[in-house]
Amino acid sequence: MNDHHLNHRIINNINASSSSSSSSSPVQTNININSANNTNNNNNNNNNNNNNNNNNNNNIDNKWKKNLYEKQPYSDNYTDETFLIGLVQNANFIKYDFWTVVLDSFTVSQQITSVILFAIIFFHSLKHTLTLPFLVAMAGGFLVLGYIAIIIIDPSANFLSIRSSFLHIILLFGTVYGLSPVLRTLTNSFSDDTIWALTFILLLAHLFFHDYGYTNNESQKFSAPVSLNAAIFASVLLGSRLPSNIHVFVLISYAIETFALFPIFRHHLKRHSMELHVGLTVILCVTCSLLLLGMSKLLALIYIGIIGTITFVCPLWLIFIQKYKNEINGPWDEASVISQSGGEF
Repeated sequence: MNDHHLNHRIINNINASSSSSSSSSPVQTNININSANNTNNNNNNNNNNNNNNNNNNNNIDNKWKKNLYEKQPYSDNYTDETFLIGLVQNANFIKYDFWTVVLDSFTVSQQITSVILFAIIFFHSLKHTLTLPFLVAMAGGFLVLGYIAIIIIDPSANFLSIRSSFLHIILLFGTVYGLSPVLRTLTNSFSDDTIWALTFILLLAHLFFHDYGYTNNESQKFSAPVSLNAAIFASVLLGSRLPSNIHVFVLISYAIETFALFPIFRHHLKRHSMELHVGLTVILCVTCSLLLLGMSKLLALIYIGIIGTITFVCPLWLIFIQKYKNEINGPWDEASVISQSGGEF
């Protein structure tokens, strides 16, 4: 009997332990599965991080470089987003003031007026409305007064250099006087229409190629060989239509004074005084207008219209179109070497 009870207890204990082990095994299994999933997730994250690092390294290696000696995985016409970083717009932009431009335009008005006054002198010489002694005296008077004025308005001028220059001019006039018979017959075979047409073209070329920067004190040396040669050639053509050798000499003397010496005088005058520069412009324009008015009202009106347009309309137009100026500079431009003095060349 006791043995039967003992066996029964052993069997119950075995069943209890079996049921206990059966009930605890799913929990353990779940724990193992979760641990495995976490391990896989960590491995995936590590792989993603490694891939990102590899992509970043590839991007750094494949970044566009501005050089020609290295082969890059980009097409020839590729434009990187960093290409326009060095772009500079209107670096040399200067905003113009209206009256400053008007004062600078006086130089152009003076030169046009000088050409027209020279043509008026030729016209009166051809028509004999001015006597020859008066023309000679006026040419000599302009020359002497010009040198005296330079000495007065520019005290820094060297008297010896002015004296040497004056002697050279006298020698030049003597040479022109000796060549006057040759110059008068040089283009005798040309027709009048050819002379007028060539003269008009040459005087236009003179105006286009004249050194206006010298008169405006932008340069210190008068350099306009094409302009000066065109004007002198025009005076030689006109001289062939005058009646005497003295007339030819006087006309070419006026040409030398008007086209070679007068710009130098105006350069010194403007450098010394802006008021004198304006006054000279007014005197020239008024004198030319009155002389043209005595010849033809239409010519006088055309002249006044041209001078008014150059003096007032063109400066307004220049200031208006300034807002459309778009100058771009960047690393694609040629390198400019800066000297020790700070200037570029």
